[in-house]
Amino acid sequence: MPLFEIVVALLLLAVAGFQGWLTARVFKSPMYERKQKVWQAQLIWLVPIVGAGLVFSILREEEAARREASTHLRG
Repeated sequence: MPLFEIVVALLLLAVAGFQGWLTARVFKSPMYERKQKVWQAQLIWLVPIVGAGLVFSILREEEAARREASTHLRG
């Protein structure tokens, strides 16, 4: 198998792994309703790189805001 094909296969595996991890993270998140989680999963898988990047950045921002709000509530 040529080097190029190995690199492409590894890249595809990495993208699929990231998408799988992100999908699991979305479904474990308490921030969204089930319908929103399904829409986000569809975005992740139907628009692979852009959709996954968008959902990842939104999820990170909302988790950071949630952590900050809980910090302010504690004192």
